[in-house]
Amino acid sequence: MEEQIPSSQPPQQMPLEGQITPEQLAQMKARARELAVQQTIAQQQAIQQQQPQIVYVRRNLTVAEVLLVILLSCGIVTGIQWGWNVMTNILPRIEIKMR
Repeated sequence: MEEQIPSSQPPQQMPLEGQITPEQLAQMKARARELAVQQTIAQQQAIQQQQPQIVYVRRNLTVAEVLLVILLSCGIVTGIQWGWNVMTNILPRIEIKMR
């Protein structure tokens, strides 16, 4: 039985054993590309499943936290004022006498 080649396609040479036709090469490249995309997607999904989901919750300060902030700020301001007073008024009054 003879096979007829359609006139729209140019006649193809029969590849020798061990040779790859351009069509086979294109199919192999397309398949490799598809596999690479599938592997990349699978890896990204695995990484996302391994990482814990971090959820940030905004909340108001408690009364104790507000009081602590006020006390700390008042203490810092008072400490700075006291330190300035010591440096400007008391330190200049100290005399060093040599014998």
